[in-house]
Amino acid sequence: MATYDAIVVGAGPAGSTTALALARGGASVLLLDRARFPRDKPCGGGVTLRAASCVEIDLSPVVERTITGARFSLRLGPAFQRRYEAPLTYMTQRSRLDAFLAEAASAAGAAFHDGEPVRAVEVGSSGGSASALARAVTVRTDRGSYASTTLIGADGANGVVGLATGVRPRVEEAVALEGNVPCPHGVPEAWRETLGLDVGGLAGGYGWVFPKGDHLNVGVGAWKYAAFTLRPKLAELCRRYGLGPTGLEKLRGHHLPLRVPGSTIARGPVAMVGDAAGLVDPLAGEGIHTAFRSGGLAARATMRLLAGDADDLSSYQRAVDRRLQPELTASRWLQELFHFAPPPYFAVMRRSEKFWRFFCHLIRGEMTYLDFLRMIGPLRPAVGFFAAAAQRRRLARLAGAR
Repeated sequence: MATYDAIVVGAGPAGSTTALALARGGASVLLLDRARFPRDKPCGGGVTLRAASCVEIDLSPVVERTITGARFSLRLGPAFQRRYEAPLTYMTQRSRLDAFLAEAASAAGAAFHDGEPVRAVEVGSSGGSASALARAVTVRTDRGSYASTTLIGADGANGVVGLATGVRPRVEEAVALEGNVPCPHGVPEAWRETLGLDVGGLAGGYGWVFPKGDHLNVGVGAWKYAAFTLRPKLAELCRRYGLGPTGLEKLRGHHLPLRVPGSTIARGPVAMVGDAAGLVDPLAGEGIHTAFRSGGLAARATMRLLAGDADDLSSYQRAVDRRLQPELTASRWLQELFHFAPPPYFAVMRRSEKFWRFFCHLIRGEMTYLDFLRMIGPLRPAVGFFAAAAQRRRLARLAGAR
């Protein structure tokens, strides 16, 4: 039985980032994924400047578009356009991004096994001496069994690691539906450096148009209870922009898990990262930034355990609660406020250069949601109060509709 310092299950951005950091730190790492690479993955494929700054490799080989502008509409009504003087977001495809990151982890020394789904996970010792932890985890696949000191679950919201170990956060769930519009004669010039966002028409979410190298990715997202609205909303979005909903290819849906603060994402030698930890930005619906961040934090906690400076991976959860969760909570407040009454925010975005530039600084990573709350000073408690009121109203409406 092959033995490793760490086994990482799932080779998306979170898993490959974890494996890359561990391998660079000198740990022996096995990176497993059930799919053969390159493989596609449901995702808008936008990598913000904030996200790109979190990973210590150059992503330019897989960038297909650099976005400098946005086209906004409210409930599929008239649109207006804004432009910024510097890049806002990079557009890629998960098939390319994930393969690139897995290859980087492999080049750093991680053993990468694609096309090898995990069939069973057994966790033994959850603490104690380094010798007691040496074979704390056993992972079984169709090809064999592997032992490791630690296990990192990066296999999504309903992944096998969480199901097998019970290390699963409590989450609220949103869902998304997306497809691709082929552009055999090239992406229309109006979209080449511009993305589209339609707000106010979906419960807790929005619609998008993201340009890629040879197609447009078009999608909609909302709270899970509104999943039945996604297909007609996607068709309306396509018609609004003259894209033809019947021409969509690779139509697929996916879950967007939002962690309930304080819920478990690490226990003993097991930790969850990325979507498996529910670390999706509630307002943006984006998870690549937190995938990169959580992967780095999990790697640091693992290296501490391997060095004998910790008995388990609990320091990872503490790091997430300290460094990531406050920002996600602030995003959650702003999401509730925005979706309570979208038109005023839409109007401010349209008319205020200052607000537009704040939006740009946010997605470029030059400001955070917490920075915004600090900026409004004495109004900050009111944001929390009215966000909680908006959430109660939303939940009451949901309960009444059942």
